[in-house]
Amino acid sequence: VLIALFECAMAHLVEPSFSTNDGMWPLAILVTDMNIQRNLYVRGDQHVGGVMIKLTQDIDISRDWSDHELWWPEKRRWLKHTRSTLDQLGITADAKLEFTPMHKDARIQLPDMQVIDARVDFSVNVVKATQKLCRDLGIRYSEELSLKRHIPVEILRKNASYEAENGNGPQPIRPGEESVGPMTLRKATPIWASSQNLSGSTLRMRQQSPALSTSGHIFNAHEMGTLPRHGTLPRGASPSPGAYNETLRRAPIMPSVSFSEGLEREEFDQQLVHSPRIPPNRDLPVFRPQNYTDKAALNRGWLDSSRSLMEQGVYEGDVILLRFKFMAFFDINPKYDPVRINQLFEQAKWSILLEEFDHTEEEASLFAALQLQAQLARDSPEPEGNGRDDVDMLLDELEQTLDAAAIGRRSDLTQVPELGEYLKYMKPKKLAAFKGFKRGFFTFRDLYLSYHVNAGDAGGPPLGHFNLKGCEVSPDVSVAQGKYQIKLLVPTAEGMTDLVLKCDTEMQYAKWMAACRLASRGKSMADASYQQEVDAIKNLLKMQNANGNGRENGSSAHRKSAVQLPNDFNVDEYVSGRYVRRARSKQSLQQRISDAHSNVKNLSATDAKLQYIRAWQSLPEVGTHYFVVRFRTGKKPELIGVATNRIVKINPDNGETLKTWRFAQMKKWHVNWEIRHLKVQFEDEDLEFKPLSADCKVVHEFIGGYIFMSMRNKEQSQTLDEEMFQKLTGGWQ
Repeated sequence: VLIALFECAMAHLVEPSFSTNDGMWPLAILVTDMNIQRNLYVRGDQHVGGVMIKLTQDIDISRDWSDHELWWPEKRRWLKHTRSTLDQLGITADAKLEFTPMHKDARIQLPDMQVIDARVDFSVNVVKATQKLCRDLGIRYSEELSLKRHIPVEILRKNASYEAENGNGPQPIRPGEESVGPMTLRKATPIWASSQNLSGSTLRMRQQSPALSTSGHIFNAHEMGTLPRHGTLPRGASPSPGAYNETLRRAPIMPSVSFSEGLEREEFDQQLVHSPRIPPNRDLPVFRPQNYTDKAALNRGWLDSSRSLMEQGVYEGDVILLRFKFMAFFDINPKYDPVRINQLFEQAKWSILLEEFDHTEEEASLFAALQLQAQLARDSPEPEGNGRDDVDMLLDELEQTLDAAAIGRRSDLTQVPELGEYLKYMKPKKLAAFKGFKRGFFTFRDLYLSYHVNAGDAGGPPLGHFNLKGCEVSPDVSVAQGKYQIKLLVPTAEGMTDLVLKCDTEMQYAKWMAACRLASRGKSMADASYQQEVDAIKNLLKMQNANGNGRENGSSAHRKSAVQLPNDFNVDEYVSGRYVRRARSKQSLQQRISDAHSNVKNLSATDAKLQYIRAWQSLPEVGTHYFVVRFRTGKKPELIGVATNRIVKINPDNGETLKTWRFAQMKKWHVNWEIRHLKVQFEDEDLEFKPLSADCKVVHEFIGGYIFMSMRNKEQSQTLDEEMFQKLTGGWQ
């Protein structure tokens, strides 16, 4: 027995001449970029920094190692705490470590479907990686975006995101598995783009990956002069840390994350400001949701914001998707945000073409007209601001900001704004709904909507009295048919109450719709944004009005004023497949788009994109992220939506809202990582469920992320408060 123990101890010695009291044992470390392995003899009380110093001395090559860190593949963990000892980290002789660069090449698919080669820090969390990437692309407010894993369409279609009910807890980590949450693992089918053909020269246009568009435009960042050319350093040599100051290897075009003082439009990459055409043909492997379960699958693939790329199974050369994640866009300014506006416009455009959000035929024509105008005005110069210099415009912006802040804080108004008019109304779920709309006198004051039989009864008790704070507001408009209706879903003591208001004119609709929208967000008509909301609604109706006039009048004069469509015009690039199939012919659809364009033909490219974004944001579904879940007390999967200020339970058959829980009434929320349940505590009840269509961390991040977005305002510094963001989205408590 003593001989066996002695032989076992001798196996950990550096050389036979060493004594067992030295306590040293061999540790295998692979230097990945040189493809060499070293076996160092270390002790358990040796710290990580000392191991790295010993390794570089053993390699004996003069170079800058400052971008290298130790990586533990088996545990999928960066060893960044250099003062920690091997014993504290649990590293033993059977561990195999890698000494690898933190910055690696990745292929980033932008919201406009372009793919660029970028050098990304794989060792920092996704928030920092996204922030650096957005900074160098010229996109402000990086907290609105995040990174997604590329998942093939066939896997999304098969609902492969559903967790197995018979999971047996944590399993050993293998490449491609997902690791979400503190010290937790999840069994999942390996999905990572590195299995695709990603080879090819980085000095020229790359061959397209089979998983990406076979007809889309993939450009290389080298062609924009943004990445260092490969081969400029000797084999085995690393560039200095200064080479990694920029994600895309250029001087940052953003002096700060949130403000670009003195930035000119020419300084932005024009390929990012004006995206190349990518026709949505049948060969384009994109996911087109057919139902609400498919829409829930769209939210699979979001990477954990608190973990690094390699910790989540994303490796060098993989395809990563950069997308706007939180539909709460702050301080969009055409002067500073040409790239941000274009990328958001492109993401909105693709969501319309792929039918991710329901929209009417009129709205489809308007979207197509605005997209056409953005394309036609692409080469036209942007308006210069009537000859006014930058100082005057900046002073105007400051004045508007201070005025809005002052009005928002006013509590001494001499007269509270109020609406009082005759409207028609209907309660769809009541038995009397079959009789149609009734007429009543409605008043709107502060956040309250009341109605009486006539104006003379306004001083008495109302027939109905609703607090609209937190209600659901959606439009039901057809300008061609003269239909201006407002659908309200109001939380009351009896549950959710449906109410439909019918307005007679566009002006009446704009005033009441703006008041309802502000009230749903807890703001009254005294808020400075009320008139802006009214003007935005009127402008949207005005643009849609061209559709109706074009169909009803059909006059030769109107036809002559319609735009001449480009020779290569393809309706599939402008209208979703559903409305292309419904049209009598493609020629009739082209004529409808041409007629709709007459009311937006004077817009600049940037204004057309902004109007597209505003019209897109007015769609009821935009800003609602669907998830299939199982409630703790339920037996079958159900559908919920996480929106900017609420959680809603939804009927998966028709999209009808069944119940709403407001963030304003939420006390706390947390994740049970053992059973992967998310528990949300409200004032009147607790909500507990297990997400099935995505990991619970994804749902948790949407809730915390939207709360963080609501805390932003122009009176505070707009530098990203990463600590607060991680507190709200991390889920460690």
